[in-house]
Amino acid sequence: MRAAVLSLCLCVVAMLTTAARADDDNLRAAKRHYAKGDKLFALGKFEQALVEFEAAYEAKPLPKLLFNIGQAHRNLDHYDQAIFAFRKYLREVPDADNREAVEKLIDDLEAKRAAEAEREERRQADLLERERELARQRAPRDRDKPIYTRWWFWGGLAAVAGAGAGGYLLLRDDRPSTDLGNVVFD
Repeated sequence: MRAAVLSLCLCVVAMLTTAARADDDNLRAAKRHYAKGDKLFALGKFEQALVEFEAAYEAKPLPKLLFNIGQAHRNLDHYDQAIFAFRKYLREVPDADNREAVEKLIDDLEAKRAAEAEREERRQADLLERERELARQRAPRDRDKPIYTRWWFWGGLAAVAGAGAGGYLLLRDDRPSTDLGNVVFD
């Protein structure tokens, strides 16, 4: 019985040691990605910095990395993703030292998002108006003329009349009709 308890204790210690080692490896990987991302961010390479910050968060989901992810999205004008990251940061770190600054960033981003949506809506309305104007300009200018003043109307009418007269002349019976009735031959 003692051997079973001892082997159980050894298994638990081995699992905890392995988990701690894996956790240390994850933390080292997160720090490595964060350092790369921080350098890239300082150089203004926000796309690449974002990739590194996200890789760091995947390696070890430290809440403070969410702020950096939000900053990268903000600099790339990804308003929705930045707002999402900042809000998640505030949820996970409710007593953050920079809470007021982050809330102001969120307000600014929401205002920018609304302004961009309004600009896009105006742009769509202008585009629709331009398309309507082009359609009006492309429409035939002689649409106001009555149909009988157009050349193709008279040409078509002459063709129909000629076809009718030609058909009559070709299909008529050449024998004269008589008032005497029909002649029957036996």
